[in-house]
Amino acid sequence: MKRYAPHINIREKDKKDADLMNAVELLEHGRDGDASRFLQLSANNNNPTAQYLLGLLYATGNGVEQSFVHAVQNFTNAAEQDIPEAQNDLAQCYFEGTGVAKNDMLAAYWYGRAAKLGYAESQLCLGNMYLGGTGVEKSPEKAFEWFLKAAEQGNVDAQFNAAVSYENGNGTAMDLDRAQYWYSLAAKQGDRDAKKKLKELLRRT
Repeated sequence: MKRYAPHINIREKDKKDADLMNAVELLEHGRDGDASRFLQLSANNNNPTAQYLLGLLYATGNGVEQSFVHAVQNFTNAAEQDIPEAQNDLAQCYFEGTGVAKNDMLAAYWYGRAAKLGYAESQLCLGNMYLGGTGVEKSPEKAFEWFLKAAEQGNVDAQFNAAVSYENGNGTAMDLDRAQYWYSLAAKQGDRDAKKKLKELLRRT
């Protein structure tokens, strides 16, 4: 199970919250049950970081009885206060119908909120939704724009998707040199499909 504190940027003003910081220290030492009590105190005071972390505990069932409904409630509280990790996870819940009724439009909405805050995973997911017309009007152009933003942040799946877009001229002008560039970056991160596509592309050029 992942440790939480390194995976979320704690806002400076939130670091003044003693309950939250106690919880973070406990999480780092694997004491999820003890941490959950401090997180609940902080969440009750509307601290969005605590709300998100508490949501993660409910989603995984670590330190608390697993409840996707409670996870969604806490993700929502944090997402409304612009915690991008919470917005991304809430979007995923709506996309999968986990703890809440499946709703592609709300999934796209929350992915969009996080994507605009620069969260690479959400940018990738929003791009996929535009590519398939899921929850939004289909737009290969918008899909490519979001793939590129995420790719520039090092997201390997987005790098692959950007390369495919350039190779096929889907959502952008065909550019085999740019396709090769992004396939190469994805391949360096160990993406097997990118390695295969790169070899095929090099044989063509």
